[in-house]
Amino acid sequence: MNDSGKTGRNSTLGSALAILLLAAVIVVIAVYVAMNRSILESLAYLVLIIVVAVIIIVAIAYIVMALLALPYYAAKGETYQTGASYDLDDVEPVKEKDSREKN
Repeated sequence: MNDSGKTGRNSTLGSALAILLLAAVIVVIAVYVAMNRSILESLAYLVLIIVVAVIIIVAIAYIVMALLALPYYAAKGETYQTGASYDLDDVEPVKEKDSREKN
């Protein structure tokens, strides 16, 4: 007999109860924080400090990256083609040309 077609089931009651308990704990904490304004104000102040600190750190990182890129940009220079015309009248269509053929 071939048993490969059989399927099994495990109970997920424990996981469901754990999720329900976690949701209940979150609701209780939210109600407790809402009832105590001093905790809510302290949390808001803490979140504000963290957001400002993250913004300052990101700004400093961008400034440092820009300063580190300046010597590379200065040494690299600019490359351009001399003696070439960039007039739109000189543009030729590329369609139906074989790239392997030389003109």
